Amino acid sequence: MRKVFVTGATGYIGREIVSELLENGYQVVALGNSKNISAEKEYGNVVFRRADITDYVNLSDLEKLEGVDALIHAAGLAHQFGETKKEDFDAVNVKGTENIVRLALKLKIKHFILIGSTAVYGIPTSSKGKAYKPLVIDEDAPVAPQTLYAASKLESETICRRICEANKIALTIFRLAPVLGAENFGNAQRLIEAIDKNRFVWVGDGENLKTLIYKRDVARACVWLLEKKSDETEIYNLADEPIKMKDFVGEISSRLNRKIFPLMIPAFFLRTVFSVNSKTLNSKKINKISDTIEKWLSDDIYSAGKIAETYGFQPSVSTREAIARQVEHYLADKKARQK
Repeated sequence: MRKVFVTGATGYIGREIVSELLENGYQVVALGNSKNISAEKEYGNVVFRRADITDYVNLSDLEKLEGVDALIHAAGLAHQFGETKKEDFDAVNVKGTENIVRLALKLKIKHFILIGSTAVYGIPTSSKGKAYKPLVIDEDAPVAPQTLYAASKLESETICRRICEANKIALTIFRLAPVLGAENFGNAQRLIEAIDKNRFVWVGDGENLKTLIYKRDVARACVWLLEKKSDETEIYNLADEPIKMKDFVGEISSRLNRKIFPLMIPAFFLRTVFSVNSKTLNSKKINKISDTIEKWLSDDIYSAGKIAETYGFQPSVSTREAIARQVEHYLADKKARQK
């Protein structure tokens, strides 16, 4: 039985990875920083450990583990809606990743999988016109991180490549499109709540396209590559087929049985306001709203054709079905809280 080490095992993506590994007959060493995990607890084919990856001293005892074949690094500090400092992202996503790669060397693992993000590409900047075509971003596209989070994720990739390639460790980097699924507390969840509470107002015409990925398909991709991986360093986007924002919102409103307020705020009007602000007041709060609106209006289309062509991997859950499952979980949680 092959043994796989998973960091971030109590997190949103990590839990799915652990579950998928177990279903496929792997033995798992699960590392998390949650207080509800004891320092050492064994259950079936899972060995739990609790440690802070930002300090290697916390990880040194794990050097004694034997027979670990692969390591999946899913731990990380994700997008934060409040103010998060650069040093906070760097501590977890950069230094933490370096510590985990150091541990991987000690464990003499053969395959390292890094859970990354399509945020490293930045936001497409093409201007719309009659001949406009949405930008489709594949793995050959230039990286241009525009947030502290994205910059830290790109630096984590650089660290993994440098150390793994120097030590002949097979490396897979998965750049995830925004992830959907139950217990997601990101932008999709905020959108569901806004529509449910009748606080949603259209900005733009909703014709722009987005690509996303269901959380279980991320876990499936990890196991898929464990079975088929070459010895080279490889980078793959993970994303489903693109969906129009108006269809995304429509699916949510339909599942919630909520009608969308018909008023639409034209994009050009808001951009005019933001332009005036940048030339006069330069309010940080308004600039932040501007960034959020531009992200909403942008076409974010990430191609996952490379992994399909190379390894035959395809997402098993469509974006529409993923939305349905997330809304179903939201409604069940809402009902439970009302009791």
